[in-house]
Amino acid sequence: MIRSLALLIAPSAVLASPVSGQLMGATELKVGIAAKGAPATKPAADIYYVVGESGAKETYTFKGFGPASLTLFSPDGKEILTSAGAGTIKLQVVLPFTDVFTIAVARKEPGRTYTLNRTSTVPTFEEAFLAKGAGYFGACWLIPGVKLRRVFSKGFEDLTLAADRHSLSFVSNGPLGIRPGDVSVTYDGTRVHQITKFADGTEREISFQFTPEFNLSPSTKFNGYLCQ
Repeated sequence: MIRSLALLIAPSAVLASPVSGQLMGATELKVGIAAKGAPATKPAADIYYVVGESGAKETYTFKGFGPASLTLFSPDGKEILTSAGAGTIKLQVVLPFTDVFTIAVARKEPGRTYTLNRTSTVPTFEEAFLAKGAGYFGACWLIPGVKLRRVFSKGFEDLTLAADRHSLSFVSNGPLGIRPGDVSVTYDGTRVHQITKFADGTEREISFQFTPEFNLSPSTKFNGYLCQ
């Protein structure tokens, strides 16, 4: 079940506006600077926000006492990913677009202190390009940051990022059968040009608008992360 941040921080009222407009009182979590959680008198979620880039691989590490959970929310308040445990908890995620994200820290033993750390990579263009599709139009991660699947009515396509973080390979499984190939992508500042060279010698070239920022139109609400 996809949870809403609005329900987590305000259980008696659903907030109508995007979470990016609900950050009053939230603490910014910066790379390399530990946030320190203070003791509380009752269980409650502590709210942090991060400014992140499309394709960045982020790790949030909680160190504290007792059962706790970390949950990352998209700018419109939809749950992207959560991690629960006790003591030391890590949440690792590939950010799907460039925007402000929210992290909720929930503890069952609020009377103790804790620390929360953040690390982040600088994404290549190919990593940003690959991550942009996650969660939209039937696209989801088979291997976060490495292998993305796009599902269509008559098959699917898999895009895989090589270890050099630049090269992309491609496998299409559709009406024409299984077709492997290699993909190159370039960006001219406005549009992405994608050329797929299939193993049978044929090529496919497409060009489309690309920006790493989040699009708040109804057709692009974040609705998934990992393939089920």
